[in-house]
Amino acid sequence: MALASDYLIALDDGHGLRTAGKRTPFINSIGREIRENEFNEKVTLFLKSELERCGFRTLLTAPGDEDIPLKSRTELANSMGADAMVSNHFNAYDGKFDGGKRDPEGHSLHIYFNDVKDRRLAESIANYLRLGTKQVYRGIIEQNLHVTREFKKAAVLIENGFMDNEREALLMINDHFQRETAMEQARGICDYFGVPYVGAGSGGSVEALEKTDVTHVASNNIGKRVESIYRGVEGLDFYNKPTFNDVHRAGALKYQYGFPFIIRKLKVEGAYMYEVRNSRGHVYYVTAAPEYVRIESNS
Repeated sequence: MALASDYLIALDDGHGLRTAGKRTPFINSIGREIRENEFNEKVTLFLKSELERCGFRTLLTAPGDEDIPLKSRTELANSMGADAMVSNHFNAYDGKFDGGKRDPEGHSLHIYFNDVKDRRLAESIANYLRLGTKQVYRGIIEQNLHVTREFKKAAVLIENGFMDNEREALLMINDHFQRETAMEQARGICDYFGVPYVGAGSGGSVEALEKTDVTHVASNNIGKRVESIYRGVEGLDFYNKPTFNDVHRAGALKYQYGFPFIIRKLKVEGAYMYEVRNSRGHVYYVTAAPEYVRIESNS
């Protein structure tokens, strides 16, 4: 039987948080619009947790708040040797709520033309998406999309509903729907690679982080921005935990991308790391080596 740890899955959360136009119409019941990335990021992070519990290694192609170019995303995934790529989105039609049956609805999976690997992955995921929250299933659609065209192995872009359908728009911020969608995608990915799905509470096949000597180090960089000055095509790795173990790699930073807030400096495994936070409150760990990162004042 295949081991999940043999595979690296690239996870892409669609557009940046502030990308123009990528949001619902104003929703009276909640008093605001919903940005597409509010869903895309959450479901991607839930999917990351699901896959890592099953033993997969994961890679975030757009870990920060910036709308990273599609070319950078696929180049990173290809350079890191990812075995599959899943990109989460929420669809749009005319940008307004027309009401009733006049609004588009449903989810769809998008692949490149005549790509057997893409179709197998999409079919595996669709088998579970169709069993979840009741939505119109719009099928597997072949399109000339950058993510599915340029990624070298199996890739699928999933439109999880329509932002201009008010019922589906509200699903975007529904925690149950986000988690359910991630679980269904994870089960499909497991089927594609022939590995068992490990449900929440069942443990997992990834070994626990070894006991690591982590020491807090005084630093005058607390509260400042840190960004990568590493120019390698694969980017600068950052991690979910204070370790340089690839099992806990969360993603990679392209040159001049970074995190807006340093929480503290740590000595980890004989080297130094910054514990950092992005603008949405997610905490990661990145090297503090000055040959790889630059510190800037937020002021």
